[in-house]
Amino acid sequence: MRIYATADLHGRPDRIQAVREAVGRLRPDVLILAGDLTHSGRGREALELLELPDVVVLAIPGNMDPFDVDEAIVRSPARSPQRACVEHGGVRFGGLGDEPCDVLVVHEPPRGVLDRAWSGAHIGSVAVRDYVERHRPRVVVCGHVHESPGVERLGDTLVVNCTMGNDRYLGALITWQAPEPRVELLPRPG
Repeated sequence: MRIYATADLHGRPDRIQAVREAVGRLRPDVLILAGDLTHSGRGREALELLELPDVVVLAIPGNMDPFDVDEAIVRSPARSPQRACVEHGGVRFGGLGDEPCDVLVVHEPPRGVLDRAWSGAHIGSVAVRDYVERHRPRVVVCGHVHESPGVERLGDTLVVNCTMGNDRYLGALITWQAPEPRVELLPRPG
């Protein structure tokens, strides 16, 4: 299975278009939108990505998305793994609930992993780190920290910060395979 994961579009038309083009080119089975689709409600065109055809869309709001973005996700064909685990192709996608999952979809990275801000401070989530250490999902998909895109390990878990926020990357392509998923950061053309 091919999973295209991205975050931090912040409603920018160029990023929205880049995601559309990447979906067309990569033909993923699943598109994960890991928060900050809009920027304080501006750039609502990003919500059109929730209705892309021929791909399973999983979406969560981020800290810059107003409450009605969460409502738009619920009303759309997209599924929200933070509400309940979503299974597709034998892979379980989930949020910070008590249910274990294969892929944890959150906006903030775990504290101490791909969470270093421009100031040098670690700004990740203690709750996400605790969940990862307790449940050990195979992959964490996150964004939020624009300065720290990449892939790192936290124990046995691959953490993927798939932010578009620094304009260097389109996100990440995760190929679900045994014995371990393969992750490729997708450089932004130009």
